[in-house]
Amino acid sequence: MKSYWIWNCGDYEIFHTNRVNSRRQQYGMDYPAFWRFYDVDRNVIFLTKVQAPRDGQLILHLNGTGYLKVDGVMYGDEKQVPIRRGEHALEIHVVHLSGLPAAYIESDVAATDGTWYTRSATLEKIPVGWDEKYDKPTDDPETFPFSYETVVPVCTEHTDGGILYDFGKEIFGLLHINGVCAQERIHVSYGESRQEALDTAFAVVQEDVAGQSAYCLRPRAFRYIFLTGTASAQLHAQLEYVPLPNKGFFRCDREDVNQIWQMCAYTLQLNMREVLTEAVKRDRWLWGGDAYQAFKFVPYLCSDSGIVRRSLIGLRGKEPFCEHINTITDYSLLWVMGVLEYYENYGDADFVRFIYPRAVSLMAFCAGREDENGFIVKKHADWIFIDWADMDKTGAVCAEQMLYIAANRAMAKLAQVIGADGESFTQKAKSLTDKVNRFFWCAEKGAFIDSFTSGRKNVTRHANIFAVLYDIADEAQRESIVRNVLKNEDVDKITTPYFEGYELDAMGKLGDVDYIYHMLTTYWKGMLDLGATTVWEAYDPQQSGVEHYAMYGDRYQKSLCHAWGASPIYLLGRYFLGVAQTASGYETFEVRPQRGQFGFVDGAVPVKGGYVRVTLSQKELCVVSTVDGGTLVWQGARYPMEKDKEIRLTF
Repeated sequence: MKSYWIWNCGDYEIFHTNRVNSRRQQYGMDYPAFWRFYDVDRNVIFLTKVQAPRDGQLILHLNGTGYLKVDGVMYGDEKQVPIRRGEHALEIHVVHLSGLPAAYIESDVAATDGTWYTRSATLEKIPVGWDEKYDKPTDDPETFPFSYETVVPVCTEHTDGGILYDFGKEIFGLLHINGVCAQERIHVSYGESRQEALDTAFAVVQEDVAGQSAYCLRPRAFRYIFLTGTASAQLHAQLEYVPLPNKGFFRCDREDVNQIWQMCAYTLQLNMREVLTEAVKRDRWLWGGDAYQAFKFVPYLCSDSGIVRRSLIGLRGKEPFCEHINTITDYSLLWVMGVLEYYENYGDADFVRFIYPRAVSLMAFCAGREDENGFIVKKHADWIFIDWADMDKTGAVCAEQMLYIAANRAMAKLAQVIGADGESFTQKAKSLTDKVNRFFWCAEKGAFIDSFTSGRKNVTRHANIFAVLYDIADEAQRESIVRNVLKNEDVDKITTPYFEGYELDAMGKLGDVDYIYHMLTTYWKGMLDLGATTVWEAYDPQQSGVEHYAMYGDRYQKSLCHAWGASPIYLLGRYFLGVAQTASGYETFEVRPQRGQFGFVDGAVPVKGGYVRVTLSQKELCVVSTVDGGTLVWQGARYPMEKDKEIRLTF
């Protein structure tokens, strides 16, 4: 029978998230994340009943210490336990004080799998966690199942008293140094840019090695490696990655846009690891805002629900919830919205049922952060982020209230999924919407202002983008926002691909695909023209030279591989190929293609175990889906789509 390692539901994700958030290094020192770490349950009891088809044997394997009970009789692990044909009650007790408690039964008459359960404090049955990748007794659930591929430098250069190796593009992996003398003291300087690698005084990641003739260094991100202290060395790296093949693609008549899509896909691929890390060089942490954006991109690239689910569990942790996710107010709200995003994309009601109580307690915590008007505000060690922008954050911040409205609406929908009462969330969203219009809408500016407390009436794009994107602004307000904010050159431009993704999503929703086209062919192309192989954390076209690499007061702190900038994957699939779900899990979906200023667009979007292919030129539209449930909408007409049946329209 097929067995898998089992663990307490959610603990695998929390265990590996803690490891992710504790691995950061810079300037030769460890730099673990500064927010709260949640722990796994140290003492776990797994239960089930089995129907053995014949007499057989059980062998218990534990990650930890403990025992097996068969019909109340105790047996130790690694022992052959006889079991007779018929029904039996099985119980596994496992304790691990420093790792992940887990269990595996090796047998041809019984198995550890998803039919096992644990019990909550109220004796409710909770299905165990498990993963099909851990199906052998020798597997270690504390080791994440990465794949590896050998890569070599594409160029080697002797310069500045050392050797510079260029791997051609950013990678994440284990660096191997061979062919050196044990007596040599070698300095290794890592760089996302050439300048960073050569600047041995300020490269963020660097180390010294000595005493061996070959080295295998810990996994890190880099494009360039600069070695000093050795006359010659042979380098290669083992690219470390999760094998998630692309199910979607995009191409058009503009080669630069094709390269942008590939750059974004590669950026996201590098950051799809145990969880959706925000960057591969600097933090390498799981940040809620970065992850929320990636939740939109993943369905259009590889449609892997597992990495989204792991990230949601890892971000939320366990009870009690007493600190905002990553200490950031908006990231807590985006997490709730991310749970709904997950359900809409993958239709996994069981996960919603598991995570919903944690969403309820998170929202209760947020309610405790309200001011006298019912607006969520910064308290104690909270961080109101929104974006790296010059924004008036005095008192209640409008953009934060927009997210609070959207999060309450999301909670009402999640409650409906599992049959819970979500009316309080519906009413809260309505009340907040009325108050936001009363306190933050400025008729003089024709827009939402950042803050009413300061009296400055400062307008930035952020709150207004959220108002459009989350259907908070009415029709008249939307028209005013487009005119006075989104297409107003006097309102400060956004300088992070993160929030530019929100802006372009809003413009796509408004039907302005030309605006998306313009930003792709200027803003993202600007990074491409500067030699980027992955998307940067921030990009200001007004900067030049090494200015582009500086951030946080440090000349190389800017991440040059940041997942939040990969929105073109989503934008091109959603608004040009035009594919969007209309029922959870893509049980039904619509295809509304738009060519915009492209000569042609061609691509595929994953849908519920298959994909839909869209090709649109100036003279022809061709759409085919490998699954049922789709509807093509074109020039006011609707065309039901049948599995594997091509729809071809000429004009």
